[in-house]
Amino acid sequence: MLAEVFRTTDRQKRIVEAFRQRVAEGAPPPTHRELCREFGWKSTATARDHIRALVQKGILSAADRRSRGAYLVAKRPQGKLLPLVGRIVAGRPLFSEEYIEKEILVPMEFAPKGRAFVLRVAGDSMEGAGIFADDYVIVRQAKSPGPGCVVAVTVEGESTLKLLQRRDGKWYLVAANPKYAPIEIRSPAVVHGVVTAVMRNIKDGSPQTRPWIIAIRGQED
Repeated sequence: MLAEVFRTTDRQKRIVEAFRQRVAEGAPPPTHRELCREFGWKSTATARDHIRALVQKGILSAADRRSRGAYLVAKRPQGKLLPLVGRIVAGRPLFSEEYIEKEILVPMEFAPKGRAFVLRVAGDSMEGAGIFADDYVIVRQAKSPGPGCVVAVTVEGESTLKLLQRRDGKWYLVAANPKYAPIEIRSPAVVHGVVTAVMRNIKDGSPQTRPWIIAIRGQED
């Protein structure tokens, strides 16, 4: 790791550090335009030239000729970029830019097949299921989940995360917290998807945090 730094210019060291910071934050690598904003360059050609030089030195690895197409070789993220949806609204396109806050890199072993997204959890209604406030849940889009699934759903204009259950021929949204009563689904509901995993930052007493991810089994259509 030190050898690569000795082979770079001061400016290139700063670029490498920007890539390392993104990896540490679990964020995707910077685009050419983002590098221009960070370093005050007027043209993306400058960013491309620096990236090309670092690729030639073996410090970065080029990918797919995209603007976000370079990674640190030693710490190339292996995962799938999923959109963090700030809120879900029935009847509106889920992946509209106005609702997407950013992209989050999810390890491949926790990234579901098909279209998926990430939600930030609010409230304590699902604590009994191991889902706490400020957690991030990975949601696989599904229109007809079965009983026992944790679903992201909108009912009467309100979006929520609840356990889907069927009792005596009726469907209910059930919290994993005894403080909240089950909600019988009497009006049309829009199911946005099924929760397949939970992501959490666990503080260990230091300024840094480490990510913790659990998979929720049995969440199939």
